[in-house]
Amino acid sequence: MISMSEKIAVIGAGINGVFAAYYLAYSGYDVTVFDRGDIDSGTSGRFHGMLHSGARYATNDAVSAGECITENRRISGMASRYVEDTGGFFLAANDDESDFGDKLYDACRKVGIDITEVPIEEFIRENPQLSMARRAMRVPDKVIRSYEFVVSVAASAHLLGADIKTFSEVKKIDLSDGSVAGLEYERHGKIYKEKFDVVVNATGPFSGKILERSGLRQTPVMPSAGVMVVLEGRVSTSIINRMREPSDADILLPYWNNSILGTSAVVVEDPDSFSPEAEDIEMMIDDMADLVPAIRKMPVKRFYYSVRPLIEEESEDARSASRSFRILSEEGLNDTLLSVVGGKFTTGRLVGEEVAQRVMRHFGTVSDLKDPDLEETVQAFEKRYSSDPIIARSIGRRGTIDEEYAGIAEAYAISSIIGGGK
Repeated sequence: MISMSEKIAVIGAGINGVFAAYYLAYSGYDVTVFDRGDIDSGTSGRFHGMLHSGARYATNDAVSAGECITENRRISGMASRYVEDTGGFFLAANDDESDFGDKLYDACRKVGIDITEVPIEEFIRENPQLSMARRAMRVPDKVIRSYEFVVSVAASAHLLGADIKTFSEVKKIDLSDGSVAGLEYERHGKIYKEKFDVVVNATGPFSGKILERSGLRQTPVMPSAGVMVVLEGRVSTSIINRMREPSDADILLPYWNNSILGTSAVVVEDPDSFSPEAEDIEMMIDDMADLVPAIRKMPVKRFYYSVRPLIEEESEDARSASRSFRILSEEGLNDTLLSVVGGKFTTGRLVGEEVAQRVMRHFGTVSDLKDPDLEETVQAFEKRYSSDPIIARSIGRRGTIDEEYAGIAEAYAISSIIGGGK
């Protein structure tokens, strides 16, 4: 890694932001990450937990589907400790959905997604709780533990020299003579100004707001709220998808000892002001109960929502909008301000890599980017901070009755250490 003097600010410590920070730091840039909350506290930390195979989008968004299956394999290789290889099934609850299976099968094959028809008698014999299914197809969907994964990527960036300032809200991007000059941010009640050569706006559904506060045009982002319902207990050890075009209440995931039912899609003006209604929860349960009647008897533990940063100009409908992404350069600023729009958690690594490549082209530099080795990151972090009591406490949970939650404890510890900034 060659050290460079150019200073890069990344706004947003979600999946896109931390991967951008990692690849930029790996390339030798002086990187600072800002987030108004904790690492992974926004959209990335509020999704349903699926590491997509791309099958969900194969029939109506082939580009996104192709990105998903490629990234599914790549992330599984670098982050096996955070990924549960549950597999997924597309299940038909009626004749229309069963007929849709032919279209789904062909579309998956075209974009390189492994999909296998499972004889329905065999499937029901192995999954009697899902006896309402009329057709079943297996795909390589997986479950990923978002917080642990994103924090470990942030830790990789930190070990390469990136400065990570959590609970530091960027108020304004400063401009001068047709380029970025720096930014203004609030931290612990005080306002600071800092100079930067390039700013990466990775704030998801808030990407337009930060530009508007800086006197710039908004990005073509369409904030879309999605509700998830956490049910007590597991219906299946695999992910369940409804065999139909993407719609509301058609995903059911095993997550820890619970099931997560998702999701809805409602366009909102203000990502901070959305509030799920009881009717949303009831509708989602009723819809999935056509296929999985058992969920009617499962206690609802809680519900939550995330707001997706969909690309507005491609569709005014949240369901039909592409799940692919764009990296936009603000007109007249010579690639010194880049904004990420769209994308999914599954494609966050790809976004970060492409952001780093854009920045390198701007400065005329070249670097062979290498993915983080997250196993090595955790070991190196523990070694560097072994004397820190918070790390010692999290490590101490290993080998105890609560060991399955030790990873979350360690992620909190790592975030607490690296999020303080320099």
